[in-house]
Amino acid sequence: MAQRAQSREADAALAAARELPEVLGPVAGDLERVGARYAEILSVTSDRVREVVSQAARFGGKRLRPALTCLASRLVAGSVSDDVATVAAVVELIHTATLVHDDIIDGAVVRRTVATLNARFGDQLAVLGGDVLFSKAYRAAAHLQDPFASRYLSDVVGEILEGEIHQDLVTRNAGLAEAEYRTIIRGKTAALYEAALVVGAYYAGASVALREALGRYGHHLGMAFQMVDDRLDLTGDEATVGKTLGRDLSEGKTTLPLILWREAQTGAARVEALRLLEAAWDDVASAKRLALRLDGEGALAAADALARRELDLAREALAQVPAGPDRDLLRTLPDYVLLRTR
Repeated sequence: MAQRAQSREADAALAAARELPEVLGPVAGDLERVGARYAEILSVTSDRVREVVSQAARFGGKRLRPALTCLASRLVAGSVSDDVATVAAVVELIHTATLVHDDIIDGAVVRRTVATLNARFGDQLAVLGGDVLFSKAYRAAAHLQDPFASRYLSDVVGEILEGEIHQDLVTRNAGLAEAEYRTIIRGKTAALYEAALVVGAYYAGASVALREALGRYGHHLGMAFQMVDDRLDLTGDEATVGKTLGRDLSEGKTTLPLILWREAQTGAARVEALRLLEAAWDDVASAKRLALRLDGEGALAAADALARRELDLAREALAQVPAGPDRDLLRTLPDYVLLRTR
């Protein structure tokens, strides 16, 4: 166990030495354009409404999804057009809106070290604030001359919402299967990663085959991102991760490390595993003890191995993508996803 701990510390040090803003340095100028478009789309007439939506923008995060949109465009056209900057901003607006609504459902008080909308303004205003973000995103997409983003992203948002509903319907299900877990995270996370690349490639004029290859990359990257996120919820440091930890267990979510640990048990040990999991949903001390067992019995390492497999599949999808520095950057991003600490 000490060797695993040392390995994780080394991985964390490597990730800290190469944080996402540094990795995405080559697209920093493009992301500035996207940020300006994001602010323009969010502009509203009421100062009070602006206060609410601006709070959401403060925890907008790493801008990984709009960066993927820009990279897809650069791979195809060598640059980022105004339309691509717009769809990149739309993707980030959709992502931020889902975070706002997630925080309300979860009762979270902090997101990336910033107070959530529901913590600052209450649930009612937070719901409306998330709705404003969605409406602004839809409006921006609808005003593009080519309606692809409006139609396609509407379907993607539907898939995201279905994933969230599916997750809620299986709350406190200690017997959740890995296949069903994968279906849930495909909807709630991987679908938007895939979409971020597809819309960037489309508005840059990519072929169907290239859009599909980049979409596969995004799908597998997003699957791995959520798997790592679920592991961090159990083992991360709240000050580093920047959000309330242990929420998954307290909300009765059965995530990948828990599934793998449960499946490794047999006979009476399997019955006891189910009992411990159910106890962890209601008791903080039980949750902490369970997290230690997941580490000591290899479930966290097993979850990381499956995340690593998703990232290998993401890299394999890039075999059909034109070589160059932008493809090299896409090959680098999986390392960040696996080793990130927040």
